[in-house]
Amino acid sequence: MLALLLALSVTDQMWEAAKPNYEKTISHPFLRELADGRLAPEKFERYLIEDIAYLKAYSEVLTALAVQAPRPEWKKFLLDGAAGCDTEVKHIHQTYLGGKGKEKAPSEANAAYIRFLKQNVEQRTFAEGLAAVLPCYWIYWEVGKTLKTRGSKNKDYQRWIDYYSDPNYGKTVAQVLKIMNEAAKDLPPAKLVELFVEGAGHEYSFWDSAYHLRR
Repeated sequence: MLALLLALSVTDQMWEAAKPNYEKTISHPFLRELADGRLAPEKFERYLIEDIAYLKAYSEVLTALAVQAPRPEWKKFLLDGAAGCDTEVKHIHQTYLGGKGKEKAPSEANAAYIRFLKQNVEQRTFAEGLAAVLPCYWIYWEVGKTLKTRGSKNKDYQRWIDYYSDPNYGKTVAQVLKIMNEAAKDLPPAKLVELFVEGAGHEYSFWDSAYHLRR
């Protein structure tokens, strides 16, 4: 069993360890109701408003992580990711919120997630910081792929599903997974796996908080 575990890449180990979190996430009523079109509009709007606050912080986190990147191509990838967050904020405003300013301070769950990201990027190694930010990239891709097979009767929800199941987004995720495995190549995997699992837990809490309209 130990030999099998050691043969796995660090990202394989991460996903195996976080699988219970992901299964809990993909079965959450927020995503089930988004797929079948029954999700209350105010819950989707709350999620979007929280996502704007998160993406602004995530852009800062990726920029800080880029400074630590040991390879120029990794630095460019992360800076492109930070710019993509800024573009996504504009997309959310224009596509879903009618361009109206509905931004608010992050909820308690969102703020805890942001603190987790900032602390691990600012206080840990590059590989550990990357492990902390990885769940956002990867889990959204897995959610998008799964929900794509279900579709949604609500055009806004279907647009959201299409965005995160787009093959171009999949290529971005494949690239960050490659960087993660290369950065972790000569490192003990335990802490990296632990950070990924913790981040996956924050992802679940983000959905759950939006669904229950918690502040």
